Amino acid sequence: MNDLTVRIILDASSILAFTRASLDVGEVIAEVADEPGCAFGLPVLCLAEATRAVADTERLDLLVNHPVALVLAPDPVSWRALAVTYDTVGRLDAASAVLAAIDLGCDVLTAQPGLYAGLAGGGPIIAF
Repeated sequence: MNDLTVRIILDASSILAFTRASLDVGEVIAEVADEPGCAFGLPVLCLAEATRAVADTERLDLLVNHPVALVLAPDPVSWRALAVTYDTVGRLDAASAVLAAIDLGCDVLTAQPGLYAGLAGGGPIIAF
């Protein structure tokens, strides 16, 4: 991929919140950007889901093109884990966010922590 360390994954709800000028999400992104060698992850399935409700596509483009943003695709080898996680959380985009967080050793930033409640320990979630 590259040499950046992903510190946080934004799920569809946090991506959507960013496009609506959420200070909570903006602060997290600023903290990551201030940390040398670090990035935030944007799962492609979360981007696709968030796009369905985005009114401000310019802010979405700003997010995707941020210097420390990494667009993440699900690993095809992990399709079974994606299927099991999808069954647990009920949404493919959320499942991809959780798997990315687990694979990268970080958390998912979300406005919908209840979505992940079925995961062991509530999953690697930071709610805002």
